[in-house]
Amino acid sequence: MLTRLWMQLMIKTFFLLGLIILRQLIFLMILKMKKYGTVEGGGYIWHTTGSGKTLTSFKTARLATKIPYIDKVLFVVDRKDLDYQTMREYDRFEKGAANSNRSTAILKKQLEDSNVKIIITTIQKLSIFIEKNKGHEVFNKHVVIIFDECHRSQFGDMHTAITKNFKKYHLFGFTGTPIFAVNSTVQKNAKLRTTEQAFGNQLHAYTIVDAINDKNVLPFRVDYIKTIDIPNQIEDEEVWDIDRERVYSNPERIRLVTEYILDHFDQKTYRNIKSFKHSVILNVNEVVLARDRNLVKEDKQSNYVNGFNSIFAVSSIEVAKLYYNEFKRQMAENPAKAFKIGLIYSYGANEEEADGILDEEVPDDTTSLDQSSRDFLEGAIKDYNAMFSTNYDTSSDKFQNYYKDVSLRMKNKELDLLIVVNMFLTGFDATTLNTLWVDKNLKMHGLIQAYSRTNRILNSIKTFGNIVCFRNLQKKTDEAISLFGDKNAGGVVLLKGFKDYYEGYYDEKGIYHQG
Repeated sequence: MLTRLWMQLMIKTFFLLGLIILRQLIFLMILKMKKYGTVEGGGYIWHTTGSGKTLTSFKTARLATKIPYIDKVLFVVDRKDLDYQTMREYDRFEKGAANSNRSTAILKKQLEDSNVKIIITTIQKLSIFIEKNKGHEVFNKHVVIIFDECHRSQFGDMHTAITKNFKKYHLFGFTGTPIFAVNSTVQKNAKLRTTEQAFGNQLHAYTIVDAINDKNVLPFRVDYIKTIDIPNQIEDEEVWDIDRERVYSNPERIRLVTEYILDHFDQKTYRNIKSFKHSVILNVNEVVLARDRNLVKEDKQSNYVNGFNSIFAVSSIEVAKLYYNEFKRQMAENPAKAFKIGLIYSYGANEEEADGILDEEVPDDTTSLDQSSRDFLEGAIKDYNAMFSTNYDTSSDKFQNYYKDVSLRMKNKELDLLIVVNMFLTGFDATTLNTLWVDKNLKMHGLIQAYSRTNRILNSIKTFGNIVCFRNLQKKTDEAISLFGDKNAGGVVLLKGFKDYYEGYYDEKGIYHQG
């Protein structure tokens, strides 16, 4: 038995190594054979979330630095937490191989130091550097710029500024959900609507179907819970208006959805049903508050944890506030169902867009929140402080630390449910997360990104990602899976719900399966 498992592991390892080598060879061919300074000198890599993009990017960056004419490799992320997360991953692969920075001044020094070859930074810091250092000598250096999760934040003014100022660049993008014409949104620059327009040709694809078939990520099981009656012939986007949203935020509906989550939480997350050993960080507060997190060692210990945790994605800040209060009210009335909840949101240009594409909240910007939303968030953070003996608030630095603290405690499985609007729905990885509750419109890459928070492999207990939708997203789910897998992907990516298994169902080939 052990020999067979070992062989399976080795086969999987060799397959992944072969895939990594293939990706690296593609990069090197592009670097040597194509022009620099244009999209023809780069390209994008479509590898589904959870399939090992960070390891691939690291190996690529390391190999690129060994090419004599390459002066720098910049790995660009779009959020500060991903900057730290990527640095941790790189250090795990090879300690000291990469350099991160907590300020634009440090980034400037790294760019000027010929001994610093790989730099991890945020697109915001790089943009500030470009703005304040016109004509800097680094712009004439031969550089490889790798964008992690090359979605919309790189499609704007910052992307243009980078490509206009660097003269000898090769531009590469990694993404789990490329932007095609069909799922693109309006951009100020019509030439930057799609991933291909911004980064060049697709160099390699490894879709969610590939990853599930290779057992590198888990399939989803989606349940659709009917909360309002909608005529079958009417689609959500056709009736998207204020009155409709009022129906969704009706207090009685909020009460019923909250009640449903409390009644089914243990069933979905296995709380009080299954426990397992999990590596947790004991010194979260020290890690979060350290000025230079590279100098703080995470104190880890293997502990037993009780079931998995979840995220509740809602349509707006106002609705998030309603749900937070309702959870507190119902748990106070029935302490047996109580669990630890958190709330986080910040300013986004649009909290929810009618097309279901996720707008990007800024994790260090609460100043643009209206006073009522900021005051409510202050209260929720006070509740959090009381739970974990912390001292955060909505001021700039402390809110950044609150964001980081929430991230680590979610990964530790110290929080049971986190209420969000858009935050934590892209780029956040927590293997203990197995359920996403959804009360917002999602579609295309926004939907796949959100669902994919649940499908990281952890252990034999976690066999799929749970998605519980309180809106009718079945058509949008099928469309997204078809776009990012293939037209026959549904049977691989989606497991049937309990009702189908109990009562029987017809599969994609029209074959009936007895319940």
